[in-house]
Amino acid sequence: MARLSAAERRRQIVEAATEAVLRRGLAQAATRDVTKALGVGSGLLHHYFPSWAELRAEAVRLAARREIDEVQAMVAGLPGLEALDRLADWMVEDGDMRHWRLWLNAQDEAHRDDRLAEVMNAAMAEWHEVIADLLVRAGKEGVAQGTETEAAAWRLAAMMDGLAGAMLVRGSRVTPAMARDLMKTQLLLELCRKT
Repeated sequence: MARLSAAERRRQIVEAATEAVLRRGLAQAATRDVTKALGVGSGLLHHYFPSWAELRAEAVRLAARREIDEVQAMVAGLPGLEALDRLADWMVEDGDMRHWRLWLNAQDEAHRDDRLAEVMNAAMAEWHEVIADLLVRAGKEGVAQGTETEAAAWRLAAMMDGLAGAMLVRGSRVTPAMARDLMKTQLLLELCRKT
């Protein structure tokens, strides 16, 4: 078997860590999950990532990057309103909620971890940009009536986070269908909001 380059090995480690944090959760995942998945010793991991905090930050970065890329590919070429509607559907398509759980746990943990704070601030800014771009697209198509894009994008991103958090609560009355309807209603309100 060919020996992996340093870049390939690093990427392999981050991939395994990303799967571990998605599967087990940010608080439960550990280096042993990665070493077991890859069949390597902890020394190899520490060669590339001196600490678990550094590796898990990279895992969260990769998970966020994949979600943003997925949404951008999903809405590419769609009319603005249809793209926003599709975004609302996507928000609740995380059946086991592992992506939302990771996102919300990473936000919480970012209060204590500077590496995660950096990753989450960058990811939140990118999500804001994705939503703002869709609002601008809808405006250019004549759907939006004076939407203040920056504030509207932050409100919608915050609503997504809040609804996801509510859906994660055991026994919550907020169902995916309810969350989707609330999000779609808010999207229409934002598009019609006068500045």
